[in-house]
Parts: sequence; C-alpha cells; structure tokens
Amino acid sequence: MTRNIIISTSSQKINFQTPVELTLEQILLCYKLPTNLFQGFITEDNGRIKPIPLNIYLQDINESSNVILQCIRNIDLKQILPQKTLNKKIENPINILRDYDIGNHDCEETVTEIDDNVAKDIVSDKVKKFMQENSDENTLIVGISGGGDSNTLVKSLKDYSTQHSPTKKYLCFTLTLDPIWPEEGARRAQELCQKYSVDHRIFDEKAIENFLGMRASLQDFYKEFLNKFGRDTQNFFATYIIARVARKLCIQSKTNEFCLGFNREDLLAEIIFALMNGRKPLEYPVRMFDNMKLLMPLWDIPKKLLDSCYPKYSLENYQEREVGDERGTFQRSLIFYLGHAFDDIYNNFGLSFMIGIKKLFKNNWGKLKQKTAKNDLYIYEYANGKSLQEVEVFLKKYF
Repeated sequence: MTRNIIISTSSQKINFQTPVELTLEQILLCYKLPTNLFQGFITEDNGRIKPIPLNIYLQDINESSNVILQCIRNIDLKQILPQKTLNKKIENPINILRDYDIGNHDCEETVTEIDDNVAKDIVSDKVKKFMQENSDENTLIVGISGGGDSNTLVKSLKDYSTQHSPTKKYLCFTLTLDPIWPEEGARRAQELCQKYSVDHRIFDEKAIENFLGMRASLQDFYKEFLNKFGRDTQNFFATYIIARVARKLCIQSKTNEFCLGFNREDLLAEIIFALMNGRKPLEYPVRMFDNMKLLMPLWDIPKKLLDSCYPKYSLENYQEREVGDERGTFQRSLIFYLGHAFDDIYNNFGLSFMIGIKKLFKNNWGKLKQKTAKNDLYIYEYANGKSLQEVEVFLKKYF
C-alpha cells in the first residue's frame, strides 16, 4: 500500500507515492536525501500545521492529514541531484559507474554498467599513469594478499612495464599465518603471478621468522601482541609485519621502492582518524620511510571497482573471513564506515576530499621517524612516550 507525501524545497514541491510501511526517515534515505536536512510536518483537518519527528511510520499518520517533508535550507536539489538518468547497459554486468553533470542547470546522471574486463582496463590505466609519475627504480617490491585490492596490482603493473618500462622487474610477496593470512590467499596470488609471468615469493610462518631473524615464533608473537594490546588489534600486527618484510626485501633487492594495495577508502579512513584526533595525516600516495618509498598506485580507486576485477577471488577472500576472525577496534570500524560513506553521500565526494587534503598538507604532512633500525619501527610524531617505551620493550623480546 502506498500513500502520497510532499517533499518541499524553496524551488519546488515534489509529490511521491511511497510505501506506508516506511518511516519518514527511511523515505528520505530511499531518495538519498540527508535526514537532518528535513523537518516533518502534517496538516490536520482544521488546517493546523503540526511538526512531527521523522521516526514515525507513514501508516501511523491519519490518512486525512497531508504529510510534508520540508527542506530546512535554501538549496535547489534539482541542481545537485539527478533529474535525468542515462543508463548504458551491457550483457552480464557486475558493477556500475556513476557520473554527474552539474552546473547552472538541472543535474544529469550517467550510469554505466561494467564487467570485469572493463574494470581491469580502468584500473590498469590509472596504475600506468601513477607509475609513470612516481616510480624511478628498476625493481619494485609488491605486497599482495590474494584479496581483491592488491591482486589488481599484478596485471596493472605488468601492463605498465610491457608498454612503458620493459626492463622493470617486480617481486611480489604474500604472507601466510593462521588465522590472519590464509593459505588460500597465497594460492590466489600465486595463480595471478604465474598468469602474468611475475616473480612471486610465499612466506609461511617459518619463512617469516627466518627472514626477519626472529628470536621466537611468529605465532607466539601474534598471540602475545593481541593479549598485550587487545584482541581487536590484529590489523596493527599485520601492518607491522607486512611492512617489515617489504622493506627488508627492498634492501635485499637493492631497490628503494615497495608497493601495497591501499585503495580510496583505506586512505579516507586513515585521513578521517588523523583529522578527528587533531593530527596531520601521513603523506599519500607516495610515503617516505627514510630513503624508501611506499607507492600507492590504487590510492584514488574505490574498493568496489577493484573487487570487480576479480570478483571470484574477492568473494573467496571475504568468505574466508567469516568464521573466527578477530574483530577490529571500534575506532577502525567507525572510520572505515565513514570512509565508505563519503561516495555514498555524493558521487566522488571522497576523491574530491582527498585531493583537497593532499593540497592542504603539501610539505606539511605528519612525520614518521625510525626509532630503531633493528626493530624497523617507524614512529608517528604524535606517538605517546610511555606507550612507545612499552612497545619497544615488547619488540625486543622477538626481534
């Protein structure tokens, strides 16, 4: 059953037939309208206008009353929300791309369906452009997990070297450790590297211990890390080990460049956390660790587009996480939620935000400084002295 409501702005009044099972808030969200931009009103039989909250179900409002959702700002929604949509369809699509045409006219939208081949081409073109602008070394170390993001690097980097830098060499690496890096992820990464004739090394638990010269087992380090710093700090452990392996491979391979699969929402989450806590964000899409460069060729690409390149691999990766994984911190959950919300609020809003932050903090990024070469520990300038000392003592036990 549906019922008419009116969405009213300073420039127009729009009548909508909407399901009565929804709240007024849910109705606004269906049309991608922010709920804090509207106030609900009803006009009663006596002509009186009464304000109402948005959590009321439409079916609970007297049928004789008119329902008005009034915009509380003097804005023209026609200029910024699509009034006309052009759909470009293909057979067997797996994702869509949106593009808004805005200006001094009604907003128009183009929705383009894509398959995995189109997704790969888009990512490859962006990576090639990034590499041309930012990579100088003849050898690049590449961390790939077997997930949707980093896997796209293999084909894209190979395309770049084939077309623009024939002498460029890649060494991809994948880590395995139960439960955070499943062996199936390494299998997927190996399949891709073999397909594109890229060198690939798999480090299992023992190989990581030997390569990093650990004093005790990696599994013991992992368990004590979680016990000491919290069961929800798994991602911090993973980031530390991946970076250590990558930088040591750089030294062995006599190169100063390594590459990881940071995507748009990864960096948005990182930026949000820094700014919310009054801190300068770390530099992107190239981040210096003394004389070593961390390259982020996927920095401006949404995760959904990256997953579209190898949807089967991406699904397998997510399914492996469903049972027994440690939770992340609530702060991490929040910033990733917000990071993915940016582009849902408005098309490509996240990218515009990142470009603005990049300009704002140019030559004034948050600083990283290596504390001790032995532990390969880089310290953010805002690190707390007491907790830092605790971490150093802990790391000396294992490295």
